Amino acid sequence: MSGPRLTPGDPLMRRPLALFAAAVLLLASAAAGVTAAPRSTDLSADPTGRWIVVLKPGTDADAVAASQGQKVGFSVDRTFRHAFRGYAARLNRDQVTKLKRDGRVAMVVPDEAIHAEGQIIPTGISRVGAIRSTIAAVDNTDTRVDADVAIVDTGITAVADLNVIGGYSCANTSSAAWNDLNGHGTHVAGTVGAIDNGSGVVGVAPGVRLWAVKILDASGSGLLSWYLCGLDWITAQRDPVDPSRPLIEAVNMSVAKWGQDDANCGYTNHDVLHQAICRLVGSGVTVVAAAANDSASAAARVPASYNEVITVSALADTDGKPGGLGGNRCFSWGTYDKDDTFADFSNYGSDVDIIAPGKCIWSTVPDGYQYMSGTSMAAPHVTGAVALLKESRPYLTPSEVREALQYLGSTDWKNSTDPDPYHERLLDVSRLGPRGDFGLTDQQGYISPDGGTGHVGITVQRDSTSFERVRFSVSGLPDGATAWFSPTSVYGFAAATTTLSVHLNGPVTHQFSVTVTADEHGNSHSTTANLALDSDSPTAAAPTSAIRVHQWLGTSSVPVLVGWNAGSDATSGVWAYELQRRVDGGTWTTAATTAASTRSVAVNESFNHTYQYRVRAQDGAGNWSSWAAAGSTSTNAVMQESSSSIGWTGRWTRDTYSYDSGGAARYSTTSGSTARLSFTGRAIAVVAPIGRYRGSLAVYIDGTYRTTVSELASRGASRQIVYLATFSSVGTHRIELRVSGSRRVDVDAFVIRR
Repeated sequence: MSGPRLTPGDPLMRRPLALFAAAVLLLASAAAGVTAAPRSTDLSADPTGRWIVVLKPGTDADAVAASQGQKVGFSVDRTFRHAFRGYAARLNRDQVTKLKRDGRVAMVVPDEAIHAEGQIIPTGISRVGAIRSTIAAVDNTDTRVDADVAIVDTGITAVADLNVIGGYSCANTSSAAWNDLNGHGTHVAGTVGAIDNGSGVVGVAPGVRLWAVKILDASGSGLLSWYLCGLDWITAQRDPVDPSRPLIEAVNMSVAKWGQDDANCGYTNHDVLHQAICRLVGSGVTVVAAAANDSASAAARVPASYNEVITVSALADTDGKPGGLGGNRCFSWGTYDKDDTFADFSNYGSDVDIIAPGKCIWSTVPDGYQYMSGTSMAAPHVTGAVALLKESRPYLTPSEVREALQYLGSTDWKNSTDPDPYHERLLDVSRLGPRGDFGLTDQQGYISPDGGTGHVGITVQRDSTSFERVRFSVSGLPDGATAWFSPTSVYGFAAATTTLSVHLNGPVTHQFSVTVTADEHGNSHSTTANLALDSDSPTAAAPTSAIRVHQWLGTSSVPVLVGWNAGSDATSGVWAYELQRRVDGGTWTTAATTAASTRSVAVNESFNHTYQYRVRAQDGAGNWSSWAAAGSTSTNAVMQESSSSIGWTGRWTRDTYSYDSGGAARYSTTSGSTARLSFTGRAIAVVAPIGRYRGSLAVYIDGTYRTTVSELASRGASRQIVYLATFSSVGTHRIELRVSGSRRVDVDAFVIRR
């Protein structure tokens, strides 16, 4: 059999001897009646940086410990003489390396925290909030999550801590031989759903039904055909009670191969894996994929780059808590990662949907428990969260599951360490409780007797665990009426409002009612919305306009802000505004239509043209006010630094630069140098470049000091409007700019508004 080779998203770590020996010691301690823990909550038993040095038989432990401590530079904590010869000490990586090269040393292994036998909550389970989710209900009582999860991996060994109910092997000749001979799949399974039974570890979805879909062999490798075989088997499994639904609700894919998403389910680039996953997702199964561990973009890996899956990157979390206070307690993939940072090995990019803990994750393996690291360890946290959602909200589609996880997620991690600008949310199921309920309230709506569009506000009130998307519909409309909602649906824990708009083309003789229905996957509630007649017209206030400061001056236009005061309407209130303008006395054209809460619009005015603005208001019944026009027009003229009207005193140098207004500016580093201009207008703006190491200009208007303008900025930019002076009416004035200090200041141009 031949084909592309597959590897786990993060194969069992190729640990140096010290780390491998640590894993062996952990398993041995579990067999002896104590269980190694991912970290100690007692600072006196903190294993961070602590190592055990095992000396060769016959060595004098005291003498060698003293000699090595003096030579390498450390203090010995404890010396062992009888069970074996050696000692314990706090060591750094260089010291460990030097000791391993010493001929008297048999091995050096990291110290570990141990606890009395009992159930351990791994740091990752704590970090994603599973211990606070009322659905996960982590309380040392074996109450199992009612969902089915497939682990597409190296198989699962049915250890006591896992609820493995079946599986299918595509990696050998017997489909029943899905036992895990590698450990990767069993580790993944434990994070998804280790049983909450008071011993071992606990998963995100305790006791969830696990299906082993074996597509990788004992070495962690497989073939594409094996992968497709596994997907084919999962797709064929249907709910015995309702065959229209899949039996398996969630699939964990901590596996990866090279490839890309063609955004067409594999039909453009002939990607048969993509085609199979699209069919699987289309059947209602949510697929979670590890982003892979190349420290690069996930766009080059599949299934991570497929839009249809939920792609997971890895967080380095050392203490199971937010805040980044856990220190550097975890060594894997060749480094220590700082608490609450983006894992150094993890892939990243816009294909990633969510991040979850993935470094030094403590979970089940065939012979006990073990740490592993990688996005393979991050993905099962998310898969467990999917199982919690599907138990409580079984009708959520895969895209709705993604939406829910991202909404519930937290930004409480050091996302400044993310290599890209797409800072994914951290998995957080702490607010995830049983499916909640909601109710509807409405306010009185109005419509004009002349017809048109009337509006009614509808509010969705939630109980404490309801957040799902609620969609709206309307019935009982009058003949010829059309209606729509804005927004068409609402989402989230908080109360939210939609507006029903009803439009009638002809006159309306009496008030009427319609029925509004809100639905969340079959959970529906209705209310009656009334539309009364309102013949009162609103009033509107005339607009004003001004040049915008701290904006770029265009090469042929000026940025302007047009604003107006709130209108009024006694019956149905102001609903919207329409802003119109005309140029050089021509035809009025609409510049913008805004909601009642928005009473300003940014526009551009071309140089040396005359502008006039007017506003009207619309009420909630659709009635329009009369137009309220500005009492004056405005014209903008640009005066370049080359104009003879500008008087320059002191030392100024002309600097030619294509991005300046007019292609040049003047600058000075001499304190007291001035630029003066007399002008006639209602406003004047100063245009100058800004940047690092720039100085300041003192501004005087008609001989009176107004302010000091700084041209200092972290980034350079040309043609910035750095200052604006306005006057109550058109008049003749004088502006003077005076250099303050010895740093360079520039003057590019003036804009005079009349």
